[in-house]
Amino acid sequence: MEPIHFGDSSKPLFGTHHRASGATRRAAVLLCPSWGMEYMRAYRGQRLLAMRLAEAGYETLRFDYSGTGDSEGHSLDARLDHWLADIGTAARELRDLSGTDQLVVFGLRFGCLLAEAARLRNGLSASLQISWDAPASGADYVALMQKLGADNDILKQARRNRDMLLPPHADDELHAHAWPAALAEAVTALPGIAGDARRLWITSRDVNTPAPAAAATLATDEAAHWHDARWIGTPWIPAAPVARIVEHLKQVLP
Repeated sequence: MEPIHFGDSSKPLFGTHHRASGATRRAAVLLCPSWGMEYMRAYRGQRLLAMRLAEAGYETLRFDYSGTGDSEGHSLDARLDHWLADIGTAARELRDLSGTDQLVVFGLRFGCLLAEAARLRNGLSASLQISWDAPASGADYVALMQKLGADNDILKQARRNRDMLLPPHADDELHAHAWPAALAEAVTALPGIAGDARRLWITSRDVNTPAPAAAATLATDEAAHWHDARWIGTPWIPAAPVARIVEHLKQVLP
């Protein structure tokens, strides 16, 4: 596991390269994370996924979008186009690191929509697109984030004194994360996942977004609780689903 900076030297992206152990497989895996509170909750789960993929022989890269995590840029300057370009930059970096053109783009939650937009708008090519618990659309995702923010405020308010109630959220925030108007508009307009690519569609037990036509499907036996505000502060570490996914990929991506 090697922390790296890559891309434009004036505004580098931060990533973690998980080198394949043992016999290296032909495919390399780019992990596209979610955003905001889902990114925070899924951080350890994404790390576990990357580690298991590398142990199975897949060169793997996970990274932060510009203006998020440890990548350069101010969060209030974040734009959808920047994030789509970041995915392309990360894909090129992984191809250079791994020496392979057989790329797997693996999105989690909002990262599924970003990976799909990078494919359709910027021509990002991959031998396999993997979508884990993808939202139905950008509007669906934003509505959920808004609802979870409101639900979480209610839970927190119930534990406060009457004289210490939370102030209302700023217009440029979504659940305490920077949410500039231009980003909000672009994300809300994102369509769902199309059915014109080779795709593996993974769903947790409590996620029911319909799979695109012709997608291969893999259902896990665990609930992820993305839609429940009571789980916002609970780390998502899906050990059993990750093991099942990696075993499946070893069969379809030798």
